[in-house]
Amino acid sequence: MSSGLGQVPFDIIHGIGSQLDTLSYESLAKSCKQQHRNLQDGHTAKKALQAVHSHNHWVQLALSPPTGGFRQTLGRINDCQTALQQASPYSICIIASASSFAYSLGILCYTTCDSLRILNFNDRRATEKVFEASVLVNYVVLTQRERMMLDLESLRSMRILEHADDITVLFCDFGNFGQYVFAIDISDAKPLSRTEDGRHPRVRLCVPVRSPNKLFVRHNKQFLVMGSHSATGSHGHHEWLLHVFDLSKPDPTCTQPLQLLEFYGSEIGSTVCFIIHDGYFYSVTNQTSMESEEVDWTSFYHLVKFRLDDPKPELTGKVIWRRQHVEGPINDAWTDLGFQIDQCTGELLIVECRKEWVNGGSRSIRTYYTQSLDRVELKDMKDGMRHPPTQDRLISTLDENSNSRYEEPQERIDRYVHAEYPAVNEENVREYIRAKTKWNAYNFNAQSFVDLVTDEFVPEGEWRPRQRIRLRIVSRRELCPMIRDERLANTGTLIIRPRKRSREGEPLEDGERAFSQSQVYLWPPDNAPQELHEVLCPGGRTGEVKAVLGDEGIIYMAGPANPDTSERALVFICFDPTFGFNGMKRLDGTFAVPKRELKRKNCSVEANAGFSTTRAEDQQLTSPALAERTKKLKLEADNGTRISTYASSSMPADEKPEPDLPIPAQGDVTAQALGLDPEPALVSQAPDLWPPPLQSVAVTPGSVPEPETNAGPSGQQDKGKGKSRARSPPPHNLTTWRENASYLTINKGFWLR
Repeated sequence: MSSGLGQVPFDIIHGIGSQLDTLSYESLAKSCKQQHRNLQDGHTAKKALQAVHSHNHWVQLALSPPTGGFRQTLGRINDCQTALQQASPYSICIIASASSFAYSLGILCYTTCDSLRILNFNDRRATEKVFEASVLVNYVVLTQRERMMLDLESLRSMRILEHADDITVLFCDFGNFGQYVFAIDISDAKPLSRTEDGRHPRVRLCVPVRSPNKLFVRHNKQFLVMGSHSATGSHGHHEWLLHVFDLSKPDPTCTQPLQLLEFYGSEIGSTVCFIIHDGYFYSVTNQTSMESEEVDWTSFYHLVKFRLDDPKPELTGKVIWRRQHVEGPINDAWTDLGFQIDQCTGELLIVECRKEWVNGGSRSIRTYYTQSLDRVELKDMKDGMRHPPTQDRLISTLDENSNSRYEEPQERIDRYVHAEYPAVNEENVREYIRAKTKWNAYNFNAQSFVDLVTDEFVPEGEWRPRQRIRLRIVSRRELCPMIRDERLANTGTLIIRPRKRSREGEPLEDGERAFSQSQVYLWPPDNAPQELHEVLCPGGRTGEVKAVLGDEGIIYMAGPANPDTSERALVFICFDPTFGFNGMKRLDGTFAVPKRELKRKNCSVEANAGFSTTRAEDQQLTSPALAERTKKLKLEADNGTRISTYASSSMPADEKPEPDLPIPAQGDVTAQALGLDPEPALVSQAPDLWPPPLQSVAVTPGSVPEPETNAGPSGQQDKGKGKSRARSPPPHNLTTWRENASYLTINKGFWLR
């Protein structure tokens, strides 16, 4: 007999499921078999994604154009977010070796000594686009008339400033020939034909740099803003100078550079941050003066924004309430300032980390504070009271030169305040000092602190201590909005949690949402094998750690640099269950085999090796719509030999078994969202395309093929395997092409589930 929940009609379940977040959706699907079947409906999953994650990148891929796959996308988002919150990654590998990198919306761009390489996790992740650095040299020769002695050897360094909207921005140092910023089009679309003077069509912009002091770039598909801390204000200190460019035109949008007057923040990521959002350029700082006021009550954010298509924008500064100084002193070493996007509403958020001695206590607590720019009240710099309305004795110390200000404190909702741990009763929490915290960030949509910390350990059999990198997560879960009605004694009546109210008594949006206390997770554990630490911290030395948190996971640069190329290892801690490659092993040495290949080989495995199979009733509870993961093979043979059953990509095409799942067509958005997009047939190699040099068979998530042997210019094949396999030489007369992804050549990683 089915349970009461299983008897609920489908239309009611559809209405409920359409408004649930991914965790609640999955929990309801696991409540009973009937609801498990009901919630496989793609239309219900689509409604839920549009209600809760409409601004998630994976959802947008699945929605444009709508081709289905919404149930898989929902499961993938939930699995990835849960893995992040619990510090339980699915896999880890060395993704590449690079001198600089950028990672955004599933696209990794990195530079080597002579090229720019692009790996797209959303599409054709087994190959990488390659852009040769000689294109940049030729472009400078043609546009700047630097013909004398300018060659590839003149390019001293090349680093990535930013990537967005299929455009990668590079900073190139040509030594005595100057420094330049390039905007490179890396899209798959065929570019326009070469210009009459021979300039490369993928170079959208080439601008000489007059001052590289704290140089930064923000851009979208149409506009690029280049800024540096090089102007001088009336007070004699440096100020930010902005240059706005239209990527479709060679000249700047504004006739004169824009100077942010009396905009005092100078450290990007700590006291100032910049972003382009919905056609506006935003700049925010948590500094409102060059000097600290001895007597002050309220701290503000200073905001300057303007439209990118305005040739003469008005740079009027506004202020936003930040905090009251009475809340306690701040440890500036932990201050972190940046922008994030609310994936539910699409709102632009100011996210700031402050480590405070709350109310002047003896213990400092790290807290992330968030404010939505769509909900805050913007005020003029001169508005507000100079003194508090109370009879504060410090008022008598002020004179006409004082710049103190007071504003009534604002009510903060729980969703926008996340403390690392409560102020009391948390004596057992292990903390890391700032010197041991190599990198820290916050994921607002996952409500998680994300830290990369380091400590020392002595490997077994060695005497010299080595460094290791560990992942530290502090996360919390949203609580049920239903609470007991305290007005009615001895009853189980539930009501919706009342909303918090503003100073004026108005209910605050999201004011009814509450969260659990934070939980601290540290990975890997102390008993992790040495092989895992060698991937997390190559060479046993951390060095300077540079990291980016993206949708799929964390990519960071660590370890010692190659003395010849200055390249360092890029490590990928992956929370996405759809990423993996053939040959990836688990920590116990067994091979991680994709589920569909395990199913295909099920009969032969039982006959030849005696592997145990999954029970039918267990398979029935495994959702076919969830993101596919690899399964662990258990060996029951008496000889104890580990046997791999995955099909090598190097076997002849006619011997490869047919896939047991339908493979979407090339360009299918569902396939792109899940990384299922098959490789296209080999096309003619032209200078203005990204041609793949090889054909490959479409694979499911977690089963990226090993690279096939490629014929070099002489027609000979590279017979190398694993780490010794050499990278294929570029085709003749090409400046852009595709080749096997670097992580397939490196072949160093582990599947952790």
